[in-house]
Amino acid sequence: MSEQTQKPTSEAAGFRGSRLAGADFITGVLLILFGAAFLAGALNMRVYQRFLISPGFFPAILGVLFIFFGIFLACTSSRRGGCADALRILSPASLKKSFTSPVFKKGGVVFLLILGYVALLGVISFVYLSMAYLLLTFFFLKAARWYWIIPIAIAAPVIVQYVFTQIFRIPMP
Repeated sequence: MSEQTQKPTSEAAGFRGSRLAGADFITGVLLILFGAAFLAGALNMRVYQRFLISPGFFPAILGVLFIFFGIFLACTSSRRGGCADALRILSPASLKKSFTSPVFKKGGVVFLLILGYVALLGVISFVYLSMAYLLLTFFFLKAARWYWIIPIAIAAPVIVQYVFTQIFRIPMP
């Protein structure tokens, strides 16, 4: 028999075997936790006359859906070895390797830039803050050559400000 006819059914069905099973399992568990938090928050919202017309009804439906899809994803991935892969992925050695990788460090810096942007939005003018954010982020990520970065970082916030305030009549922070 050839190698292709001996492939497991999960790979033949389009799955990658256990390569993504651990990530799918972790995602499923996180969906369950997120859905439970969403549902708990929705159930703690004030009910005025009936729950079906209260503000918590739609978030409750979303919470239940997140839980349902999380359970489905965790169960299907566990049949592909997802639980064991998740434990391997979350082992101290694997986490240490991930946290010390250059990609994680670069992502951490970008995340901190985003947090700084959000924290300063409203304190500093949108246009000036966005220009600074785009300049820092583009130069840090080496997104393009400097002669492209500077005009884009200046023009984009000005255009966004103009479109939102003058065309859509939406005030900007």
